[in-house]
Amino acid sequence: MPDYDGFRRMETDSWSDPLRASKYVELFASAPDDAIASLLDAAKCQRGQKALDLCCGHGNVSEALRTRGCAVSGLDFSPSMLELARKRVPEVTFVQGDAQELPFNANDFDIVVSNFGICHVPDQPRALSEVNRVLRKGGHFAMTVWCGPDISPCFDLLYGAVKAHGSKDVSVPAGPDFHQFAKVETAKELLCSAGFSDVRLRVVNCFFNLDRPERLCEIFEKGTVRAANLLAAQPPERLTAIRSAVATAVRSRFASGERWCVPMPASLASARK
Repeated sequence: MPDYDGFRRMETDSWSDPLRASKYVELFASAPDDAIASLLDAAKCQRGQKALDLCCGHGNVSEALRTRGCAVSGLDFSPSMLELARKRVPEVTFVQGDAQELPFNANDFDIVVSNFGICHVPDQPRALSEVNRVLRKGGHFAMTVWCGPDISPCFDLLYGAVKAHGSKDVSVPAGPDFHQFAKVETAKELLCSAGFSDVRLRVVNCFFNLDRPERLCEIFEKGTVRAANLLAAQPPERLTAIRSAVATAVRSRFASGERWCVPMPASLASARK
């Protein structure tokens, strides 16, 4: 496996920051929320099941699992996110831990779900193997990741602006392909190698519904990690140009009445042990 130590430190340190966690909830979380119902349906979620919300963040999926009648455990590496999750869903057992080394027994869960969480894990094949280990035979796993710029208008717009106006001297620590589970053959290969079968992928529509065009860049600057670090490292004049290009594109392409609706589609993968 490549050395993703810098990526691991960036993710761990950034998401452990209480301000970053709260800004994610305030600014970014509405788009991931759009995928929750489809995620739970893909995992064959049913009342009475024992469920693991992997990389649970602030507990939005855990809350939905509880609403559907599941006995829920949530795991995340960020203490700041877990503090928010415990306030949101006090009935759920939340554990601080590593998705690459789950602190649960084999065959412990009926379903495991992860809503945009696996992309934050350095060793993703190892995390998938751990998911397979803790699932009972016949149990279901479902996960979401963001589609790449080839499919996503949001990412095409954002990274197109960075490419056109950003500094070529700016980079972030190397990590796993952020969009690899949106690639059908790659996703199937990774999931099958981890011991899963009946792998299926489909696209789920998610959106940012903005009160002003400038909001999109603010969302990524304050409510993310990888993109935020990429933008924060830009020289001031370059960042100003990126912000202007993003706002102009949102204003011209995504007007919806008095608001702006920017599509950010997700890839939903599901599989069975």
